[in-house]
Amino acid sequence: MYASGDRIIVELSLNGTHKGPLELPAGTIRATGNKIQAPCCDVFLIEKGKVKSFHCYTAATILLGQLNVLANLGASFSK
Repeated sequence: MYASGDRIIVELSLNGTHKGPLELPAGTIRATGNKIQAPCCDVFLIEKGKVKSFHCYTAATILLGQLNVLANLGASFSK
C-alpha cells in the first residue's frame, strides 16, 4: 500500500477458483474450475476524507491465461 497526497495505491492479488460465469464486454466465460492468482492494482482518490474515485487495474492476460482461454478467445465466450 502506498499513499501520496490525495492518492492511495494498493497492490494486491485476486485469488480464488473460477466457479461461476465471468461476464465480460465480449461475452461470458463459463466456469472452468481453474484456480486463479492474478495481480491487481487499485487506485483511490481521496477528497475531504472520502473516496472520490476508484480504479481497479487487473492483469487480464494473466487471468485469462490461468483460465486457459487465451489460445482461442472466440470459442471461450458464450453469447
